[in-house]
Amino acid sequence: MTDKKIPYLMKGATAPTSASSILISSSRYLNDARVREGIALRMLGRNGRDLPPTYSLPALYEALGAVEDYAEVQRLFDAEKEVNPRFADWLSERYLSTMERDDFRHYPPESVGAIYYRYLHDRQFEPNIIELHEPESDLDYWQMRSSQIHDVFEHILAAAPFDIINEMVPTAMKITSCYSVLSPGLAGKLTIINSTLLSGQLMRATLHYPECMTAIIERMERGLLIGRTSEPYFMLKYEDILHLTPEAAREAIGMRNVLAKDYPELSNVISEGAYFEEMEEVRARARQREALEAV
Repeated sequence: MTDKKIPYLMKGATAPTSASSILISSSRYLNDARVREGIALRMLGRNGRDLPPTYSLPALYEALGAVEDYAEVQRLFDAEKEVNPRFADWLSERYLSTMERDDFRHYPPESVGAIYYRYLHDRQFEPNIIELHEPESDLDYWQMRSSQIHDVFEHILAAAPFDIINEMVPTAMKITSCYSVLSPGLAGKLTIINSTLLSGQLMRATLHYPECMTAIIERMERGLLIGRTSEPYFMLKYEDILHLTPEAAREAIGMRNVLAKDYPELSNVISEGAYFEEMEEVRARARQREALEAV
């Protein structure tokens, strides 16, 4: 093909060469079949009624973790601690909450703690997504504490109901929050999964649920704005604001530009009808809880 016939976007390319008998590139992520499969599933697949929407996430987490250079990640943590005293102090404390579900039970009815308790009880969840253990590294601590604060700071205080559409808020706000206070290298490492989920949801909805795209984009934009304009909430303790209403708690921690939006019908569309069924079960458990509380 002559130079004149080469498409504009392909000009200047050097023909790749390799003696490898397997697919290989300059990206360790692209080189791993598990990562390729996991991301392709998140981006191209539909949501099925046979599995919960989160079913593929553990395998994706494991795949991304398997190709990570943990020595490089720790070097980024160490470099950040040299120039970011607040972050260094937070990491050195390694504070982890030991609260269990019933510990949130007796907070005032309209408080953050009571809202969290109702969420945990009515969905039969526990506060700790990751089992508590002594952190083995800065990254291990980051992952554990991030899982602890997710529901309180990134859902309840960010006014993002617990559904697929609103999951875009916490996913997006963590990205801009990290990049606003951490070096780009470390922020990138700490938000790989957020970027993967964000882009995956956009592609999946575009292909299979286009009627949900406007809501998804609105929630993504809102999350990006919250993270960019608020204080770095991920270094705070939710235990300090559990007695407050969400409005008062936002004021106390400096969380800004929150706007509540709920999209139940669209959440039901993107979940292939599973959301309404799930909410019926949640409401049934809520009625049982309210009856016991009345007694």
